[in-house]
Amino acid sequence: MSRLEKIKLLRGSRLTCQEVRVLLADLGYELVRQRGSHEQWVKDGRTFTLAAHGKDATHYILDALRKLSEVP
Repeated sequence: MSRLEKIKLLRGSRLTCQEVRVLLADLGYELVRQRGSHEQWVKDGRTFTLAAHGKDATHYILDALRKLSEVP
């Protein structure tokens, strides 16, 4: 199962912030800046902000990842 498929199957599951970083890189996003715990990832003019406040990613980060996986 690819990482992209894993995102699509997430329902109440947890991902660590490190796993989110790997997924963003796999989707072609590049880390362009970080200020404190907030990281900004960019791809084709689209920006994704990862707020890494602890080990696990929050539910809204996972929802945003699902939306990213649907965008062509």
